[in-house]
Amino acid sequence: MTKHLDPRLRRLALTFAARLTELGEGYVSREEAVQLLGLSALCREHILLIGPPGTAKTALVEEFSRMLQAKSFAYLLTRFTEPAELFGAIDVRSFQKDGTYHVNTEGMLPRAEFVFLDELFHGSSAILNTLLTLVNERVFYNGAKPEPAALQSMIAASNDLPDDPTLLAFCDRFLFRCRLDYVGDDAIERLLTVGWEAEQHQIRSPDRPAREPDTFELADLRTLQAAVADVDVSPVVGELSKILLTLREEAVQFSDRRAVKAQKAIAASALLAGRGTAESADLGVLASLWNNAYDETAIRRVLEGHGVAVADPAAPSRTLEEVRFDVRQVETDLPHVVAAEEHRHLLRRLGRLLAEVRAGHPQAHDLLGQIQQAQTRVLRALQDLSGEEGFDV
Repeated sequence: MTKHLDPRLRRLALTFAARLTELGEGYVSREEAVQLLGLSALCREHILLIGPPGTAKTALVEEFSRMLQAKSFAYLLTRFTEPAELFGAIDVRSFQKDGTYHVNTEGMLPRAEFVFLDELFHGSSAILNTLLTLVNERVFYNGAKPEPAALQSMIAASNDLPDDPTLLAFCDRFLFRCRLDYVGDDAIERLLTVGWEAEQHQIRSPDRPAREPDTFELADLRTLQAAVADVDVSPVVGELSKILLTLREEAVQFSDRRAVKAQKAIAASALLAGRGTAESADLGVLASLWNNAYDETAIRRVLEGHGVAVADPAAPSRTLEEVRFDVRQVETDLPHVVAAEEHRHLLRRLGRLLAEVRAGHPQAHDLLGQIQQAQTRVLRALQDLSGEEGFDV
């Protein structure tokens, strides 16, 4: 049975969706990023923007914050950034008077509702540990005293995902992912036109932003945030379970935390469309919840295999050389694999690589043959190990 939204709530949701669309129209090829910013705000979750400098990440986040009339905080992290630059300086007078360690957070990150941190993974361990408590619990420990943080959503940017396992664990706290690359060839002319108009405004009115977006009250956003919990996701739970099982079979990294929070993203997607009940189309948001960069293509393919329409990814598919590197890595790992489960893991990796080559590089017949030969070797090793027959590639 379809659950209908209260008319006022539906108008509010559709108004928020319209504001997001208007915001996206001021940029070139950034519609997906704007929609994901809106979904992350609805869910009170965090989002990671991945891409090179000069792709309008900062401008987009600043305008999004102005649209919501929210307290914002933005900072570019380097290896030398000190915690005080983000969280505030120590109150020297209190420390000298009674030995109390207290930080003055006025105007700093703990008081902001939307936070943008560029080059997040350049932050020191002291900074990242403090941020972990903020993103998880919305709490800032000011000395020994926990203070509630105003944080609605943290938006982080990075040129790429880190390789360090510790940083990847922190990275998993950012539910949404969005790639921002330089605009495609077909949009260059529009980029020049829109960009020159912004530059002209900057020359003539350097103290004013190029655009003042129509606002959406933060109080109304909080109303929508509460309404996410009332969206009925039960009609798609069965389909979601099947998709998650397929992702496991293909060795796609999708943690239990992400699986649970995915339901919140699906509910927010339905709400943004003015519905009180989730539909299969809302499962498309899973394409933006990947954790490992190599899994993005696999998740999109799995969704399409389950009949879920997914927009073309903004980023180009991996190069042939990148795929060849992965195949060589599997072949290097094979002689060192001992357990049956490790062999099955390699087999799933090879299956994903085979599907990726067939979809993105069908002309690479030599690589297709190389992957199939590697699959055969893994199968034989697994059969010798377990004594089982008739494995299905």
